Amino acid sequence: MRKLSFILVMLMCVASVSAQKSKVTGAQNYLTSGKLDKAKEAIDEGIQDEKCVAYAKAYLVKGKVYQGIFESPLPAYKKLAEKPLDIAFDAYMKALELDEKGKMEKPVKAQMTNMIPDYTNEAVNLYNAGDFPGALAAFERVLEIEGMDMFKENATIDTAVIFNAGMTAQKADQLDKAAKYYKQSIEYNYGGAKTYANLSKVLTDSGNKEEGVKYLHKGFELYPNDSWMLVELINHYMLGGEPQKAADYLDKAIELDPTNASFYRAKGTLYEKTEEFAKAEEMYTKALSMDPNDFTSQYNLGLLKLNAAIQKHKVANEIMDAKKYNEAIKAVYAEYEAVIPYFEKVLEMQPDEKNSMITLKELYFKLRNENEVYLEKYNKIKDKLDGME
Repeated sequence: MRKLSFILVMLMCVASVSAQKSKVTGAQNYLTSGKLDKAKEAIDEGIQDEKCVAYAKAYLVKGKVYQGIFESPLPAYKKLAEKPLDIAFDAYMKALELDEKGKMEKPVKAQMTNMIPDYTNEAVNLYNAGDFPGALAAFERVLEIEGMDMFKENATIDTAVIFNAGMTAQKADQLDKAAKYYKQSIEYNYGGAKTYANLSKVLTDSGNKEEGVKYLHKGFELYPNDSWMLVELINHYMLGGEPQKAADYLDKAIELDPTNASFYRAKGTLYEKTEEFAKAEEMYTKALSMDPNDFTSQYNLGLLKLNAAIQKHKVANEIMDAKKYNEAIKAVYAEYEAVIPYFEKVLEMQPDEKNSMITLKELYFKLRNENEVYLEKYNKIKDKLDGME
């Protein structure tokens, strides 16, 4: 009875293998004729039952079919599978695993060679779509393929992919991987100052501030005239509470790019921190001369003028003599009036900037008895603010 059962199983396996090979051949034929939907249907059926035999060629064909789905320009075919490139890769790896006679390496290598640009394109598309973890996985797959034994004879270091993997890992908040790929980029001398600046930020963000500063300075030593490197150094010292060092690097940046409004604006901010308000005003004014639409410089300049008027108002309030007090208050109100155009200009740039609207509302209210125009402006801006709440 056992012998009969064994014979029946063998007969069933022979039939299964025959059917499987028939489906694989059919899938290959459909693939050759460009009928990817039929090819997918045939290979999925042909590969689903491996109880009798694992057929390496079936996985090679499966890989080709799913890679073809990924590469197809036709939306109808692209919809046939989710993540077809990953399915194709896994199929090729299975074909190699089952390959006992060494027949699969050459055709698989040919397909893997095409998978490098396929995965690179997939990475770029996912990155542009904001799927940074997915893009990182695609870039890493490119590196995995390029590192396979089958490519060792003509091995190349894909520095662009390594650097892009670092940038993508940084975007995906996978800081350990980002640091790893940036360090590899530096090892291969790729990316210039940007690599050092990005690595410094990644290390600092991950808690390795000392190492981050080391790479920041190393990058500046190698690329002293690179504006990207300078901006990172400036930001580091501005945020780190060392304004003088930031100022030194800002001077260097201005020397390299004297028409860059953002450098003058940054220096204005530094002067504010050191309470050198006249110099800050000069820098904001300079920034606006370079870029009349520089919102931040316009807003900061308005705040400087407003704070100066407020300080004079406080001084005036301490005056005991009525005549002198009235003269001082009159001068203060004139300064308040002089502040108004700065914030009105801000609203020209950004009509719904709420802080400026609130400031103007208060100024119009202060001056409503000085000029009836300000009462009209007060009512108008009050209505607008009320409508925003």
